[in-house]
Amino acid sequence: MTALGPFLLGAPLALFALLALPLIWWVLRATPPAPKEAELPSLRLLDGAEPEEETPARTPWWVWLIRTLAVVAAILGLSQPVWAPGARSAGTGDTGPLLIVIDNGWASAPRWSELVNAASATLDAGDRDGAAHLLLTAPRKLNADPAERMSRADMGKRLSSLDPQPWATDRADALARLDASKLQPARIFYASDGLEAEGGAAFAAALASRAPLTVFAAPPEGPAVITGLSAQTDAVTVRLARADPRGSARAFVSALTQDGSALGSAEVSFAEGVREGEATFSIPAAALARIARFNVTGRAGAGTVWLWDSAERTRRVGIVDMGPSAQPLLSDMHYVRKALEPFASISTGDIETLVAAAPDAIILADVGQIAKADTERLTQWVENGGALIRFAGPRLAAQGDDLLPVTLRRSSRAIGGALAWEEPQGLAPFPETSPFAGLSIPPDVRVRQQVLARPEPDLARKTWARLTDGSPLVTADSRGEGTLVLFHITAGPDWGDLAYSGLFEQMLRRAIAAGRGEAVEDGDGTYMPQLSLDGFGRLTPASQSAAPIKAADFAGLKPSEIHPPGLYQGPSGSRALNIGEGAAPRLMTEWPASARLLGDAEARSLRLAGPLLAVAAFLLALDLFIALYVAGRLRGLMRRGKAGAGVAGALLLAFAVLSPESAHAQGTYELMPDGNYRFVQTPSSRVVPLPPGKASQKEIDAALTMRLGYVETGDPALNQRTRAGLQGLSNILNMRTSVEPASPHALNLETDALELYPLIYFNVPDNAAPLSDIAVQRLNAYLRVGGALVIDTRAGGDAASQTDVSRLETLLEGLDAPPLQTVPDNHVLSRSYYLIKDFPGRFAGRRLWIEQAAQPGGSRGDGVSRLFIGDADWASAWAVDENGRDLYSVDGGPTQREAARRFGVNLVMYVLTGSYKDDQVHIPALLERLGEQNDAPEPLLPNGNLLDGGPQ
Repeated sequence: MTALGPFLLGAPLALFALLALPLIWWVLRATPPAPKEAELPSLRLLDGAEPEEETPARTPWWVWLIRTLAVVAAILGLSQPVWAPGARSAGTGDTGPLLIVIDNGWASAPRWSELVNAASATLDAGDRDGAAHLLLTAPRKLNADPAERMSRADMGKRLSSLDPQPWATDRADALARLDASKLQPARIFYASDGLEAEGGAAFAAALASRAPLTVFAAPPEGPAVITGLSAQTDAVTVRLARADPRGSARAFVSALTQDGSALGSAEVSFAEGVREGEATFSIPAAALARIARFNVTGRAGAGTVWLWDSAERTRRVGIVDMGPSAQPLLSDMHYVRKALEPFASISTGDIETLVAAAPDAIILADVGQIAKADTERLTQWVENGGALIRFAGPRLAAQGDDLLPVTLRRSSRAIGGALAWEEPQGLAPFPETSPFAGLSIPPDVRVRQQVLARPEPDLARKTWARLTDGSPLVTADSRGEGTLVLFHITAGPDWGDLAYSGLFEQMLRRAIAAGRGEAVEDGDGTYMPQLSLDGFGRLTPASQSAAPIKAADFAGLKPSEIHPPGLYQGPSGSRALNIGEGAAPRLMTEWPASARLLGDAEARSLRLAGPLLAVAAFLLALDLFIALYVAGRLRGLMRRGKAGAGVAGALLLAFAVLSPESAHAQGTYELMPDGNYRFVQTPSSRVVPLPPGKASQKEIDAALTMRLGYVETGDPALNQRTRAGLQGLSNILNMRTSVEPASPHALNLETDALELYPLIYFNVPDNAAPLSDIAVQRLNAYLRVGGALVIDTRAGGDAASQTDVSRLETLLEGLDAPPLQTVPDNHVLSRSYYLIKDFPGRFAGRRLWIEQAAQPGGSRGDGVSRLFIGDADWASAWAVDENGRDLYSVDGGPTQREAARRFGVNLVMYVLTGSYKDDQVHIPALLERLGEQNDAPEPLLPNGNLLDGGPQ
């Protein structure tokens, strides 16, 4: 490109057309020759009449100014100007390769668009045909090779496709990759995140020593990263840090649930010279437990998001109120409360109130009998995942109940004292399988009295802690999804010294966590990736490249490509790997003396060709409008209503043609059965966008016209086959029945409105990955409201094998599938429209699995199945092309294809109409009762087919 001050010209020769401006100006000012004068006698009648309008002798100056400006704008636009204040004339003469270096770590996300724009702007300078190379500083397994040569156009596309990574940069690794490439660039442009990390100053100096260096630094503005948090019983404090301590700053932090709903926000302020700040949330305990993450409002990036895992979350514990105590400081609940206050949110009340609040754990101290209604409430709460922790005492020793992990002996055992032969017992080492394993046992803790458990075969399995004589001190057992935990001593100091020690607090904390199915310390466990953060701080399902993390390695682990920041599931519940833990961002202030630093304005570029040509077109249209108006043509047309509407329509059409949205014909490229892609034009030329929050056009089409749906998989050829199959089935339904479905829709199980489709066909691809949790949840909801799901494994090619649905166990894990059975004889599915005996597809003789008859009170008490599983490849048997011709062969030829079509019709009719055809079993009895069975001919249906064959 040619530089002209802060402008770069892609076609500078076009500016020579400006030399013709005087000639153009003279032509525009010219007027037609004056008309010849002729004396007519009749014109004397007009003597003295003043003309209403006068024709100027020359074109008005403002008219030729509009025309001149239009020409100038068109010439300037054709020269392809680019406003690039960062480009220099000296740089445009460089003909060697250009190396673009970009910091694409987590710190670059807040100003990522500026970094990419700056890198794109430097492509406009220099030789348009010169080579460009790319070096990214965030390490990846498949990172770009700096030696890869790209054209300027390809480099522009590559830059626009880049995204920041959710881990830190490794500039030493980037420099090593550059050295290994042996690249000798003529110029280097460095788009830096502006932070002094991973040897930033040394990296910039190394770049400057290789070639002339231009740097654009875009450090994060305001809070750069969340560095940690601390939780109290009803509050959370989030700590933030910024890179630039100059001036004061303020920002807001939001507390979000798992689904992204905001539960509150707090302000953080940074004074002059202060790098760190805090945002404090005062939120009720019930709402505090719903918080899943914190993020800085308006600042996208993995560094400004903090995931809150179950290890850091404040526990909600309910203590059953046993009434006033004569000595509150000596009561059992006083010691429990003091042990829990550092890490739990405590609420007190009766059992009904506490169960309604759904805390993590409920603690009962020496309660012998619980009211029946409260027992039912506690039982249901525990079975739903609650942890009930109980302490023994005189009442429990006298009489127990069913909410205990073990069966107790009546009365308690006294250990030590004047009337006892035994000495007080200490605590034995905790078993390795116990949640208390690893805790240090104080040698001075003694137990003087306890309740004993009856010997049972599995008593050892249920024991978490023992005394030195082997008798159980803490026992536990699962009940449903929850846990029952019993301390065989009192919570206070009456029966032992445990309440005085720090061990009591740790045992309570671990008992609550273990009761919820989590561990506090799991050095031998493994955490599997569940959710990951991308570079912009958005939660996404963990990628297949994310690797598990050993629990022993979790502490101090830095996020990387194989261990991205996110949530990991393991024995301690969920653990969060956050990018900003312990981070201390600092601005990079030492740049090489030879480097040229660009400001924000210099790093930008703006292509002006499009705007200038648009201005020229607008001025020409304005000139045309003025000419029509002055000539009276526009006013005459506007007087005639239809003609005026036509002109307005023509103008609107012209603007529509000029608009970018209609520059291309409406349609998409679709894969045809022959393997080629063809452009298919959509029926509607323009889709009117709906207001925000309204249904999409696809949902409106599905709601207005019944149509079948199919699950869109990652196999385009299989999707095309399924679509062709459902289209063929829809054609058969249109021709033979009163059901008139429209073209089928491809469905995304995570985003589309499934409830609008009466039947969804899932053609299972080979080596299919398991469905996501969101997809399974939405499929469960779809089946519960009456939708029908057809699953076809297409594995029926082996006639010697039976239908194998074992591969679906992993694929559909979590699907609320009812008990299944093969279609029984005389099932309504075999006569919902046609009388059929088999359910073939491309393969014959295959089994069809359906839901067992629904039980009374079920979601579909009429016995209609909502799940169909088979392997006959029905879609291939139904598939047709756009001309209605069969696409795939069928084992049994035309006869089997017709049987497959009849099964498809029966399937849709069964889904839509239910089991009303079961009443047909009463037809023989009714005819016999009417005395017509012997006299009447063979019963016919209205369409003329016999009852025992043909459509029903």
